[in-house]
Amino acid sequence: MFGGLDWSILFRPPFGEQLADAVLLTVQIAAYAWVAAMLLGLLVGLARDAPSAMVRGAATAHVEIFRNIPVLVQLFFIYYVLPRLLPLDLRRALFDLGWEEIAAVVTLALYSSAKIAEHVRAGLNAVGNHIKQSALATGLTWFQAQRFVIAPLLLRVIAPSLTSEFVTIFKGSSLAMMVGVAETAYVTQQLGTETFHWVEANTMGTLVYLLCAWIIASLMSLVERWTRVSGLLRREES
Repeated sequence: MFGGLDWSILFRPPFGEQLADAVLLTVQIAAYAWVAAMLLGLLVGLARDAPSAMVRGAATAHVEIFRNIPVLVQLFFIYYVLPRLLPLDLRRALFDLGWEEIAAVVTLALYSSAKIAEHVRAGLNAVGNHIKQSALATGLTWFQAQRFVIAPLLLRVIAPSLTSEFVTIFKGSSLAMMVGVAETAYVTQQLGTETFHWVEANTMGTLVYLLCAWIIASLMSLVERWTRVSGLLRREES
């Protein structure tokens, strides 16, 4: 107890266990969303350079829709509206599976995939059209050229951008509390409501997000150095 503050309350049962579970859930949501966003964003970004006008149009529509709608609006739409389009039995099955967490992952993945697709488009410009033409000249199809030549080089070029998106997704996971997901922000606010120790609760939440963001950035910096393309600036040098 110091100055009216009781920091030990954060670690006493049941709050200590609740906070630990909440942090773990936050990391899981962010990790699943980031993997899904990276895969989808890469596909959409490459599709914007596809030979087919229909494919390019669909990819552009994906970017324009999910990039320009606020992520909280998307979360509410996915959580509240999409289940109502399904039969009642399937709707109940979704909520039994944990639709709150699934909706949070899907929302963050869709929103971030649109932003990653833009990074991919910028990366394609950095890679250069001559590399693509060289790959096609060897007899590869457009899909084979993207898979075996362009995508591996592209991922190395946009690694710093993917780092930033991972941190953004992690911070954005706090919005999941709006649909009842018991992640870090939700549990710290609940702790403050039940104990009136708002300073301790919100300080803990702030430190968790700050520390995890630093850890993510540090780990991804190692990946950036490992995948760095010679002659290109790294994130810390730009």
